Amino acid sequence: MFILRRVSKSKVEVNTILDVFYALVLKEKNKVEFEEATKLWSEEDLKDVYGLVCVEDTDTIMPLYKDSSYYIMTGDGQTFSNISEKIGM
Repeated sequence: MFILRRVSKSKVEVNTILDVFYALVLKEKNKVEFEEATKLWSEEDLKDVYGLVCVEDTDTIMPLYKDSSYYIMTGDGQTFSNISEKIGM
């Protein structure tokens, strides 16, 4: 099981269970997939979004915002991956 941990600009932490499979779609690296996943989103919805976490086998798509930090955690609380936006992604 994986968990997405978001730490907002105001230091609020939100943890979301992702299940066993998820896909990380980055706007700059996966342009086609990003545009397909967000084709019904408004310009306002996409403001400051640099990527998406898509939960496999569901319609769940979680936007990743530039002003927050994001970590994929394992079920026991260990950091699996830091997916926060990095300069030059």
